[in-house]
Amino acid sequence: MKYNKKFVSITTAIALTAVLLAGCSSNSSSTSASASTSASTTASETGGDSEMFTDRDKEIGYSESESTTIALSGSSATVSGEGATVSGGTVTITAEGTYILSGTLTGQIVVAADDAAKVQIVLNGVTITNAGSAAIYVKSADKVFITTASGSENTVTATGELTATDGTTKIDAAIFSKSGLTLNGAGTLTVNAENGNGVVSKDDLAVTCGTYNITSADHALNGKDSVRIADGTFNLTTTNGGDTIHASNDEDTAKGFVYIEGGSFKLSSDDDGIHASGALTICGGTVDITQSYEGIEGKNIVVSGGTISLVSSDDGFNASAGTSSNSQQGGMGGGMQQGDSSISLTISGGTITVDAGGDGLDSNGNLTITGGTTTVYGPTDNGNGALDSGEGCTISITGGTLMAAGSSGMAESFDTSSTQGSILYTLTDTQAAGTQVTLKDSSGNVLAQFTPAKTFNAVNLSAAGITSSGTYTLTVGSQSYTVTMSSISYSNKTGGMGGGKMGGQMPGGQMPQHGQQSTTNSGTTQQSGSAAVQGANTQSSAAAAA
Repeated sequence: MKYNKKFVSITTAIALTAVLLAGCSSNSSSTSASASTSASTTASETGGDSEMFTDRDKEIGYSESESTTIALSGSSATVSGEGATVSGGTVTITAEGTYILSGTLTGQIVVAADDAAKVQIVLNGVTITNAGSAAIYVKSADKVFITTASGSENTVTATGELTATDGTTKIDAAIFSKSGLTLNGAGTLTVNAENGNGVVSKDDLAVTCGTYNITSADHALNGKDSVRIADGTFNLTTTNGGDTIHASNDEDTAKGFVYIEGGSFKLSSDDDGIHASGALTICGGTVDITQSYEGIEGKNIVVSGGTISLVSSDDGFNASAGTSSNSQQGGMGGGMQQGDSSISLTISGGTITVDAGGDGLDSNGNLTITGGTTTVYGPTDNGNGALDSGEGCTISITGGTLMAAGSSGMAESFDTSSTQGSILYTLTDTQAAGTQVTLKDSSGNVLAQFTPAKTFNAVNLSAAGITSSGTYTLTVGSQSYTVTMSSISYSNKTGGMGGGKMGGQMPGGQMPQHGQQSTTNSGTTQQSGSAAVQGANTQSSAAAAA
């Protein structure tokens, strides 16, 4: 958890959150756009598989006979049809319609249409390069659709410092739109921005299908009001402090959200993998964040499906009402400020693997797990924990499977609002990476098993079958421990201020929180707010325990 953050006033509207959740529940599978011979020029703004996408967003077909063709050639172009003009290396589209582009251009494509116009730009084997400004610039339109033709390879590049402006608007992306923008198609689009962003919409940015290879200094995909992804293949890399997927709106707190319904993602960033100032919802797809400062950050994060793996130098998941920067490192982990119950991290489904240098699952408010399978390889230092919730907020589990390992200093257990049992066990000795952890019930059934990828001296386990009155065998390498439950949440952690709150192991005195137990003079461990629990250690081999 970070402390040196620039906080902004952000409150996500309840109605928006309900829409996002409804979209997940109605269709958690990937959505693919269907090709047709003719594209409709109008569409319902609420059509499609969820309220996030229109029928037009997903329509990748077009009629060549009814379209204007633009043949790009070096520093000029030839237009066949209506609605576009050429002046030197600038092609300007001025009217609603479909425009099919092919060839190579050193210059710029500009859309300057009526504010009610819907414009479809079909990229059919193009290479467009522009210096100092966007290669494709949407100055005005109601909405623009950039469609990659089936099987086509297309490259859009902005070189040099992006210094161009339009009034007070800085045109700081290879593809820059002041209007709503949708990317779709059955081809490939490669975007390069050695400075600035890859793709920017100052409105909503939607992607419904296609393949996208984006390398940029700043954000790869950036939507002011939202980023909405139905499907597609994404290889996104940022090199100078940008997020690979970013949505932020400081003016309208109901916006600035990210919604991912499906797709395949390979993301590498030196800042956040996915960032939203408001809600961040993942319903499905395969998300692989290979490098990040914080993996996934938003005010209200909901994961209901999909497969997510991430590597972060700081927090893996971070539910926060602030903004982050990878230059703002340092500070104590684990939460020294009162939590905010309007902030939340909720996992209800999916398969999640987190490898975090900071907190694994971090919420500055509530942290709730109701389903899915979540594995956390947490921090190796005692300034952070595998789990971290806001002070005074809820950290609960009611379903699913959690397997977490990390340092013990800030290790936090689930609270008694949980309905599924959990075990936080701190170990005397640090365990090497690759040491297997297994939890069995009294009948020998394996309830949870994983192999932490980093050193650890604490494990936190929860799975179906763990109850408030059962007896379990925890095996860590060649060591076995007997855990006898007398509460829904077990912890043998002693010392420190507990619960992932203020600072690690403290000499003298204890302040148990969130189900943390204290040690009595008799040696019995007493769980705060619950009955006594016994933890008996036994020595055995892993083979004998099995």
